[in-house]
Parts: sequence; C-alpha cells; structure tokens
Amino acid sequence: MVSSNWSTTLIIYHDRNSSTNYTTQCPFDITAFLRYVGTLTVILGLIGNCLSIVVFSRKVLRSRSCSMYFLALSVSDMCVLIGYTIENLLFYGYGIQLLSNIFMCKIVIFLIYASTDISNYFLTLAAIDRCILVSHRTAHYRFCRKSIAKVFIVIVVILFSLINSHFLYGFRVDSTGACLPAASEYVNFYVHHYDSYIDIIKTVLIPFLIIFICNMFIIVRLTRKQSFLSRTASTRRRRRRQEKDRQLTGFLLLTSILFIILSLPSEINDFLRTSFTHQFQIEYACQLWISTTIFIFLHQLNHASHFYVYTLSGPIFRKEFHKFLCQYEHHRHPLPSHQKSNFFDHSHGQSATSRFMHHDDGDEQQRLSFFLK
Repeated sequence: MVSSNWSTTLIIYHDRNSSTNYTTQCPFDITAFLRYVGTLTVILGLIGNCLSIVVFSRKVLRSRSCSMYFLALSVSDMCVLIGYTIENLLFYGYGIQLLSNIFMCKIVIFLIYASTDISNYFLTLAAIDRCILVSHRTAHYRFCRKSIAKVFIVIVVILFSLINSHFLYGFRVDSTGACLPAASEYVNFYVHHYDSYIDIIKTVLIPFLIIFICNMFIIVRLTRKQSFLSRTASTRRRRRRQEKDRQLTGFLLLTSILFIILSLPSEINDFLRTSFTHQFQIEYACQLWISTTIFIFLHQLNHASHFYVYTLSGPIFRKEFHKFLCQYEHHRHPLPSHQKSNFFDHSHGQSATSRFMHHDDGDEQQRLSFFLK
C-alpha cells in the first residue's frame, strides 16, 4: 500500500528573533479537517451569535445591564470567528490567501487578538455584574444599569484596541506573500514575550480568575440566603428570584469552565512553540501542525458555542428565543382578517375573567426582569 502525503506549511520560530513559513510533507490531511469541521464550526458559530444578538436585542432583555454584556459578547465573538476564518480556514482549508495584502495582514491579525481579549473581558464584566447584584443591595442600583454597562463596554473596546494596536505596525508581508512579524526587535517582543506568557496572563488567566472568584462568591451568598429564607416566611416571588439567580450562576460557572478548557490549550501551545529549538520544530513539524490546528479549533469552538450554552442552560433565554421564532413565523404567515377579528374578540372576552385567574406570563415577566436586572 502506498501512503499519501499532504503538503503542510507551518510558521517556524528561529533562535535569532525571526520566523519563516516552513513547508513539509505530512502523512495526514489537515486540509480536510479544516475544510469540513472548521467550516461547520464557523457557520454554526456565526448563526448562533446572530441569533444571540437578536434575542438579547428584544425589548424585554435589552434594558438590562447583563444582557448588554451578552449582546456585546456575541458581536465580539463574531469578529473572532471572522478573523480566524480569514487567517486560517480560507488559507489552510481552501488555499485562499487574503493576508498577502499588507492592509489585510495588519487588520486581520489585530482583529483576532483584540476581539479575543474583548470577548473574554465582556464575559468577565457579566460575572462582576451578577456578583454585585446578589452581594450589595445598594451598589447594584449604581452599577447594574444599562447606561453603566454601555460605558464599560466602550472602555473595554478602546482599552484592548490600544493594547493590541502594536499589530498594526508590527506585522508585514514578506517576499513570499506570508503575513509574519516584522524583523528586528518586534519579533523578539512578539515571539518571546507577547505571544507567550503575556497573552496567557492577559487573555486567559486574569479573566478566568475574576469569573471564578465572582461565581464562588455568588454561590456562597446564595447558599446563605437560601438557608435564611428556609427558616423565614418568604413570598413566592422572592423564592423565584433566588432560583433565577442560581440558574444564572450555574450558567456563568459553566461558561467560565468551557472558557478555560477551550482557550487555555491554544495559549499554552503558542508559548511552548516559541521555546522549541529550530531543529525540534523542523523534525516534528507535522505533529506541531496537527496540535496547533486542533487547539485553534478548540479556541474557535469557545466563541462559536455561547448561543448553544445559553439555550441549554437558560430557561428564560429559551423562552425569548421561542417568542422570536413565533413572531417570525407570524410575520411570514399572517392570519386572515376575519381570523384576526375573531382572535381579538376572544381576547377581549377573556380579559374580563383574566384578573381573577393566575397569569403565568406576568410572573415570568417579573422573574425575567430580576434575572437580568
């Protein structure tokens, strides 16, 4: 049997502060993996983030501070997926090189790093928002507001755009059309400092520690409150508020766990690759390429999966998503005029008795307002 080899190109970091593209033959086809699995992940991720934007933009949700952070998170996640699609998927999966243009080279690399940082810190702000809401009865009136959330969103976008602005002048297109770090001092800064330990601390460890501490603090507070409420008479509305807080805490904890599991391997891989010798990278080029591809895929999966995490772990998100689908279906297939008349007559007939009956939608609206307050 004759084994097939596929051409693979990998960035090789030299000992003397430089990097080049190295092409070799590998016994496994990474192109097929990127073309099918990577494309499916990007498509589902873009669709999911678009749906998250639609749901969090609904009237019931968009007035709450937490929903503003999740709305901004969906937008930044789309930017991450678009950047990785242009840099990795199109080139390694389909042979389409868009980064040979100097403008595209600088902008796309900047977009990937900046939007990744911005997404992680939007999730961090959402955790801080929930922590303050359940911890301080007075402080949450000043912090957990839509206007304050907008201010913090703008601050995060500007701050991490400035922090990552060095990519706009630090990358270049070489004679072969590859987008690589520029020569001299910048290569040493990017390869041995920024893309190794600085990026791990800034992009992964700090957000995760803040999110984890906030979630642990929320769990402790809710446990104490639940113990107190179990010994005192509490209203049904108050118990439901506590239940919604526990649901949101579980959602944030799950998201933070997925965040560290899916994001940290890629950052560790970048750090280790810069410490390998040139000879080691040449000898194990195929193994390094397959591991890098898998870790990049996991990183993309983190930014593509948020909508599906919301849907699986958030009953209120599912309810609003269902309302959106029903509203969309109603616009596509409107009722005839005589059926509309009968529907409104029936609604008016029910209004006289509705005040004497339990109305689940009203209770759900109240719980939703507290859930994202």
